[in-house]
Amino acid sequence: MTRMHARVVEGRRGERRLYLRKYLQQGRRVASFAPSSRHLAAATCRGVDPGRPQWLLELGAGTGSITRAAAARMHPDSRLIAVERDPDFAALAAQAAPRAEVVVADVADLEALLHERGISRLDGVLSGLPTPSLPPALRERVFAVLAERGGPWVSQITVMPWVYYGLYRRFFRTVAFEPVWRNLPPGGVYHCRGPRCAAATVVTPG
Repeated sequence: MTRMHARVVEGRRGERRLYLRKYLQQGRRVASFAPSSRHLAAATCRGVDPGRPQWLLELGAGTGSITRAAAARMHPDSRLIAVERDPDFAALAAQAAPRAEVVVADVADLEALLHERGISRLDGVLSGLPTPSLPPALRERVFAVLAERGGPWVSQITVMPWVYYGLYRRFFRTVAFEPVWRNLPPGGVYHCRGPRCAAATVVTPG
């Protein structure tokens, strides 16, 4: 094993230890007890188009597994904003994907964050949020913002395959689930398209 390989392995072990510690401390506020695998990250980034510039938003970046995959795949002129409320996770995400703008913020402030950057329309959203565990009012507000400014697709990861299909069907006209067994724990991605009008009627934060 080379020194560089050894550093990479130790870095990944450190990420896993940090995830487990945060999960034990915060429970369902952290989506999983381990970072997303490269297989889950690749599945989440299906809508990232290397052939054209895109405005991309990531919610719940964690330590940057999906951030790194998206930044590596996207067009040179694309812009990726990754939102993560935990400063320790955000610091690792920024190291993992220097091309991304990693913002330490809460999704409750999502509309203000986009407004500050002059973003009226997104081309795609990558989400690692533990969406089903969010307070219902906050979940409604987040989906309202995505309905208003979101682009053609939202890719939402899960570690509970198919369980929340009905939840996402409430907010999107089309939902396809892609299982990813090579992840710890096994999970998958909900690929969502066509925000329903009902979501856009929810009052969003000022």
